[in-house]
Amino acid sequence: MNNSDKDVEKEKDIGNKDNIRNENLVMYVDKFLYYEEVILGKSFNTIRSYRRDLLQFMEYLDEYEEIRNFEEIEMMTFRSFIAYLNSPKRLTKDEDKEQGSEKSAENVEIKDTETEIDKIKSIEDMEEINKKISVKPVSKRTINRKISALRTFFKYLQEIKVIETNKAAYINVPKFEKELPNVLNRDDLNRLRHVISTEKITGIRDRLIIELLYSSGLRSMELINLSEFMIDIEEREIRVIGKGDKERITFFSENAKKWLIKYIEEKKRQYENYTREVLIVNSKGKKLTTRSLRRLISAHAHEAGIQKEITPHVFRHSFATELLNNGVDIRYLQELLGHSSIATTQVYTHVSKAFLRDIYMNTHPLAKE
Repeated sequence: MNNSDKDVEKEKDIGNKDNIRNENLVMYVDKFLYYEEVILGKSFNTIRSYRRDLLQFMEYLDEYEEIRNFEEIEMMTFRSFIAYLNSPKRLTKDEDKEQGSEKSAENVEIKDTETEIDKIKSIEDMEEINKKISVKPVSKRTINRKISALRTFFKYLQEIKVIETNKAAYINVPKFEKELPNVLNRDDLNRLRHVISTEKITGIRDRLIIELLYSSGLRSMELINLSEFMIDIEEREIRVIGKGDKERITFFSENAKKWLIKYIEEKKRQYENYTREVLIVNSKGKKLTTRSLRRLISAHAHEAGIQKEITPHVFRHSFATELLNNGVDIRYLQELLGHSSIATTQVYTHVSKAFLRDIYMNTHPLAKE
């Protein structure tokens, strides 16, 4: 699970239509989500993220701004919403959702919190009160995601003539240091290989999964959605349907080919409901879920004694890093990964620089002098 997914998981109770009195605001959110999902073909995760972020913004408008139509929204409205995300008011509101109306000593603390909130006159006051009541700040990454959702939504509103100016386009985006992707090295991969027992068909499947992910750079949803019709076994090619239904070709290793053939043979033999429409299945022969995929990879990594967090996306990072370290042009890597923008691919150059530094330090005669 990547950072964006984690952020969304933490906010699962945020953004509920029932909390919003102004149905007009919600109506346009519904229209926007339909447009993004059905017309533009955005992924389930993207739509889920948009829904939560936009409904949270609508709740804020409804409760704190008393705004009844989108033309009333000013730049200060967006700034106030971002400030609200890191305010004690937001914390108290979220806690109320989680805890309900429990009557205990904790209620006294909430009353005290509300009294403290009324004292806020400046940013310094807010920071001091945040310390007192242990407010956990919303990360810059999460704020950026919410701003991106607002920009996209208000651009849509402008296109359908609901508003004249997309003021959300001018929201300042917080800057943050990009984290270097977590990667598997060859030793980690071999340890994973050795802990997977292939006596049963589920073990054969799991071995195929790690070989495919490491050698092809597939996203988890791309792997889950693979059918046998999309694979040319002899040529070791996969026709991938990626984000936004974009099609690309990627390749896989001889090792993956060996386990692919073995897995398909066992599926035909063991599952009465065998179909070529779905490649990766669970123990009942039905399509594997992304959650199950994450769990099985995490379980094998734990068994192998790998300390860092291993997710399906880590294999994709490792695929990209391996290719860059071996001299692949970043533009070709962009094609293999299915990135629409080369800026997304460039994060891997930082990992490659670390690799090049190690080579330099270990080989250049003057490097350590």
